[in-house]
Amino acid sequence: MSQLKLYRPDGLDIDELVAREESGPVILPFALSSRYSRDYRLLDPVSRARTIHHNRRCCHCGHPIVEPIELDDGVVNRNRLPVPGTATLVGFRCDRCHTEWPAA
Repeated sequence: MSQLKLYRPDGLDIDELVAREESGPVILPFALSSRYSRDYRLLDPVSRARTIHHNRRCCHCGHPIVEPIELDDGVVNRNRLPVPGTATLVGFRCDRCHTEWPAA
């Protein structure tokens, strides 16, 4: 069995710590790592789905196979794989005529 070691800063008074425990559970804030807390603009899932649905056909030739174009700024999970739907959607590309247009 392993032991949990706690760090107590020198500025924290024992009486203050006991008073906190008696008043109820204490929630400790943990800072997120920089790769999860970076400031990026996410489309909410409904707006993203509407944009993809609105651009489901090529605007030039009407071909039904269109690929979304995303930036490489998506959130990565603990396995260093991108989380689907977190990258910035910038446009679309037709598979037939290779026409590209911005996401609107």
